[in-house]
Amino acid sequence: MSFRTIVEEIMSSHHSLLRRELPKISELMCSLSSEYPDNEPLTEAKQIYTKVRTKVETHLKDEETVLFPTGIALESGGSAVPTEINLLERLAEMEKEHDGCGNALAGIQRTLVDSVPTCELRDKLLTNIQVVQDDFVVHVEKENTRVHPMFIELFESRR
Repeated sequence: MSFRTIVEEIMSSHHSLLRRELPKISELMCSLSSEYPDNEPLTEAKQIYTKVRTKVETHLKDEETVLFPTGIALESGGSAVPTEINLLERLAEMEKEHDGCGNALAGIQRTLVDSVPTCELRDKLLTNIQVVQDDFVVHVEKENTRVHPMFIELFESRR
């Protein structure tokens, strides 16, 4: 499978899911926080989620505007997209971000289960986070084991 094919599938499937679900989770988190305004663990979980969402959105932007277009260009015999980012260093950071995001979401889920009374809103929020978590496992596996090695090979062959 070509680099282009893999990244187009990742963007159409996994990135689109994140763009759809992350705002829903934010809305649900805000609604739940409004119902339990004095719940400090929930407030902390909401703050962590906001940071995770920002990090994920930056990550997607870097992939879609620099990393993926560069890999596609290199694969077709072109040159790298001009950027001030050290692409190989950014790739290593992205793999750490994959781990950090998954761990943070799991921690948020635990906090919700442990500190927020069972209610329909909490359960819906947990379900939406689990949808992201389940997809994230497949998404990260594709990027870490297929996209990143292919990118490194393409990038290194042009040096």
